[in-house]
Amino acid sequence: MKMKKIEWIILAAVVAVCAGLALFFYWPRSGDTVAVVSVDGTALYRIDLSRTARPYTFRIEEETGRPVSFEVADGRVRFVEVTCPDHICERTGWCGAPGERAVCMPNRTTLVCYERGELPPDDGVRWITESDHP
Repeated sequence: MKMKKIEWIILAAVVAVCAGLALFFYWPRSGDTVAVVSVDGTALYRIDLSRTARPYTFRIEEETGRPVSFEVADGRVRFVEVTCPDHICERTGWCGAPGERAVCMPNRTTLVCYERGELPPDDGVRWITESDHP
């Protein structure tokens, strides 16, 4: 069955729109990246990933009761040393670009990276810095 000229035009338009959307959503963004750690849907911590001169780790167990640790290095952050049955969150790996995320479902903890201009409202969220972890 041969395609008519109008069908080729429609097909080309659909492919062009899909390619444009893919570039829009997946093109690396520039700017400062900030990671937000949330527990039970409430944002608790922010980490400025553009200002990480040296690696450090921090735990949230003392404040939240959740046995979860994070490692921050080279402008990225990841779950490490998490007490949960399957450790999928640890295997997710590093998050460092806006839109990247990792979730620990058993501990109801999320890690989401945002471009600084796209951050949700602050509402008293604590900023974690490397100076907090000598």
